[in-house]
Amino acid sequence: MTTTGAARSSRCGALVLGQVFALVFLGACLFWVWREIEYILPADLVTGSFGFQEALHSRLGWQFGAFFVALLFCHSALGFAAFGLGRLTRAAFPRIGSESLLTALWFFVLAGLALAANTTLFPASLFAGAESWWRGRHAGLSPVAMATLLLGGFCLIVAVRAWPRRQWRWTPVNATAVATTVTILTLLWMPRIPVFAARSGEGPPHIVILGIDALRNDLTIPRRGPVQAPNIRGFISEARRFDDTLTPLARTYPSWTTILTGRHPVTTNARFNLMPRRLVHEGDTLATALRTRGYRATYATDEVRYANFNETYGFDQIITPPIGAIDFLLGYGADMPLVNLVASTPIGGFLFPSNHANRAASVTYRPRDFVERLEREIDVNGPAFIAIHLTLAHWPYSWAGRSTPTTPPAYRVAYGEAVPEVDRQFADVLAMLARKGVLDNAVVVLLSDHGEALGAENDSIIRQSGSSQEIWDTLWGHGTSVLSPNQYHVLLAMRAFGRAHLPGPERNYDWPVSLEDVRPTLEELATGIAATDVDGLSLVPYMKDPKRAATLATRIRFTETDLNTASIREGRYDASDVAKEAAHYYELDPDSGWVQLREPWLNVLISRKQRAAISSRSLLAVMPADQDRGVRYLYADRQHPGPEVVGGDGKAFGDAEASRLKDALQARFPGELPPPG
Repeated sequence: MTTTGAARSSRCGALVLGQVFALVFLGACLFWVWREIEYILPADLVTGSFGFQEALHSRLGWQFGAFFVALLFCHSALGFAAFGLGRLTRAAFPRIGSESLLTALWFFVLAGLALAANTTLFPASLFAGAESWWRGRHAGLSPVAMATLLLGGFCLIVAVRAWPRRQWRWTPVNATAVATTVTILTLLWMPRIPVFAARSGEGPPHIVILGIDALRNDLTIPRRGPVQAPNIRGFISEARRFDDTLTPLARTYPSWTTILTGRHPVTTNARFNLMPRRLVHEGDTLATALRTRGYRATYATDEVRYANFNETYGFDQIITPPIGAIDFLLGYGADMPLVNLVASTPIGGFLFPSNHANRAASVTYRPRDFVERLEREIDVNGPAFIAIHLTLAHWPYSWAGRSTPTTPPAYRVAYGEAVPEVDRQFADVLAMLARKGVLDNAVVVLLSDHGEALGAENDSIIRQSGSSQEIWDTLWGHGTSVLSPNQYHVLLAMRAFGRAHLPGPERNYDWPVSLEDVRPTLEELATGIAATDVDGLSLVPYMKDPKRAATLATRIRFTETDLNTASIREGRYDASDVAKEAAHYYELDPDSGWVQLREPWLNVLISRKQRAAISSRSLLAVMPADQDRGVRYLYADRQHPGPEVVGGDGKAFGDAEASRLKDALQARFPGELPPPG
């Protein structure tokens, strides 16, 4: 064999070796991850609802295929980078060793650095130990940063030595290796340049809804005092705040459907998270109404597993992770070093959309990644309706760099750390909107879709009565009990920016308000005309003349519970646990790839709901009895709760207010309660 042929054979061998190591590394990562997800895949939530062949020909199959192609590309790129650096080192130091040996050494260095970076940046990852030397800091730098700087310096030395020796030639293979290495470094470390939209001129005000998931209306952490949320408190201090605002169902999808439509869940049939889309009759929404007036409507959120909103709700633009079963699975199954590192870069939005700026992938989620995505993608040209939902304060109360709490006492601590972080994210979103010119003329609404019970005394109104299970259900989570005010009591505040104007003084209003009122209020502020085909009412007339609010004293609002498994009732919202416990309730729609409730179960699940009618001073709850043996009613004074059992099937109510609330429940939930006695 000639010298040239031997050299070519050596290069090919080194190139193949780099790819072999890449495949071995990929296989090891998949094996390690499989140990964690092997109990998720058999659950009926996804894979149990359809066969393997059906999955291959469904949207889910294509999504998995795209993920594995991207995963293979990243590992292959690592092998190419090792080969390129090995070639470069061989050119600089001809006697140091063979190209295959140098490729192997460089691969172990790069793979080791990737593992160390993953451990440093994402300590909750499956590939990060409980304690690691890599998480320390020395001279102000982390060991990974120091190792990266040293490695970069060594590569520079190698390049300087290799070039004059003319041992490097721009063959197609060498060019590919160099291009791959440069691309990897550029994508991982490129500066994230914000995109600025054109300033908006005169015209109607921008309408912005900023929702914070699971934010308690009292802005406190039980047994720890007021939450550290200076940006949220600062916003509220200059806003019109509605202190007695309730959600008709304390779960994200029903609440946001109510916010966008102004209609009660009974009207829209959005009675559960993951309700089959074809059964939801939302009608026109705030987005569609404003679009007819020239607005561009955008919806954005960093979490979509249990709340599926897309363009069919009237939006021009959707900025979310991929909706559907793929989000449930890859939120856990994609926890691998290269995926984690690449997903946190701008290119990660293309290669790994289910892991980029996605709260569901809490191991790698960084709040600033989602804000940067909003900055890149939100386009403001003319009047805009922008609805943004931030979910960091929702279970599991963790994100990149934070471990997931596993016990109820730890939930309270973790929630107390998550709220200040989402407060900073809220400030970053406002700053982003200001840079885009939105706040030159905008009405901004800050709200929570539901609250959060955290085991405190005021989380339950039956702390001294009721069964042990009933009491526990009221103490943790949301959507689990109508006897837990902090679950369905939500934050609602409105503030004008720039040229926009709101009627009435900046103050706290104690009017009985519902999230059903958001849509008609904002529609009137934007267009001068409130929606009429809604269940809510516009608050604009009452803000203009607060004396009119006296007519709201007799208003009755309603709330109800959602589907609850044992894990949810205990405040544990881990999707894998929920999947196993409630697997037979769910199915996969193969056309859309969405997870949804099975239709045959809906009537059964509706019969198990708790419901409550709430006036300014009283609450009447309807509680399903054990083993589907009718219902019982609990009546309470909201100011001095201590519910008593009243009435029963076919029995009369002696209290006039209790009777009024019972009649209202019959009207609001027709056919779902025992007939009036």
